[in-house]
Amino acid sequence: MKTQTMPTLEQAYSGTLFGSAALQQNGTSVIEIDPKELIEIEDQPFSPYPPGKLAELAESIQNNGQMTPCNVRRKDGKYYILAGRNRKRACELAGVKVRCIVEEYDDASADLVLTDTNLYQRRQLSPSELAFAFQMQKKAYLAKGGKKSTRAIADAQGQDVRTVQRYLKLTELNHGLLELVDQGRIPVAAGAELTKLSEENQEALLQYLSENPKQGVKDKDLPLLLEEGQKRNFDGSSLAQIFQAAPKSKREKKAPQPPKEQVEETEPTGKELPATSVASLLDAWSNNACLGYIQQALESLAYGESDISEILSAVQKEFDRTTVQEAQQHYENGSY
Repeated sequence: MKTQTMPTLEQAYSGTLFGSAALQQNGTSVIEIDPKELIEIEDQPFSPYPPGKLAELAESIQNNGQMTPCNVRRKDGKYYILAGRNRKRACELAGVKVRCIVEEYDDASADLVLTDTNLYQRRQLSPSELAFAFQMQKKAYLAKGGKKSTRAIADAQGQDVRTVQRYLKLTELNHGLLELVDQGRIPVAAGAELTKLSEENQEALLQYLSENPKQGVKDKDLPLLLEEGQKRNFDGSSLAQIFQAAPKSKREKKAPQPPKEQVEETEPTGKELPATSVASLLDAWSNNACLGYIQQALESLAYGESDISEILSAVQKEFDRTTVQEAQQHYENGSY
């Protein structure tokens, strides 16, 4: 029978086991490490917290402790943070040791742990962070011998393959244009298509958009941009002509105006209008706002223009046959 060596009291109390005190959390060994011993991975897709948010996390750790341990890779006697860089920095600010789960990984597995844990734990990621995280995952899957790496990413993240492919294409986009994707001036799907332009034309487009901050790139602009980009080098004049000549999207409609008599009815009369009258007057505006939210969400998820049009059309049909109360009840009783 294999015997088990018990640590000495000195080891147990001085924390020399694994370099610090060993704890248990859900059956997993958790050790405490001095923040200075932890090495951050600089070349990664995820941005660190800004100072204000980091200070809030440090205060929370001071008051409540570090709730979630960091995932750490041990390699050549050193500790590398795979997930928990912000927690490590916050612990350093709070003046406490960092609770860590330490494992030994090969390079590909380490990259998958880094991306998977951050994608799962962080809810507010920019398109560029997602793009380079997916790229890192793809390389890791390929290094481990996987053939359908894009499909594996899509399945792991609950996305369709086309969406993942669009994000992967963003890694080829001009860095300045990619920043505009993060800012929302260029939808993800449009950004992926812009990678078909030459580097020179991407740079010219970036300069034009920088000089015209109210101008963005929409799906409707793409056909002419890509067509003209194959024929010539862009300059400010040619890009202005392209954006002016782009066909107006079917979804770009003016907000409906209420009939004149309805406007007159809404003027103060000293009497309160029935709730049904107020609701009917506000329907057009609330419906358009709802459609706007849906459109923005679908664009941020890299849906194409035809898919968005089809979904918005289906939503408009529901406006006609479902009351606000029924829709609210349906959502509250649903599983989302």
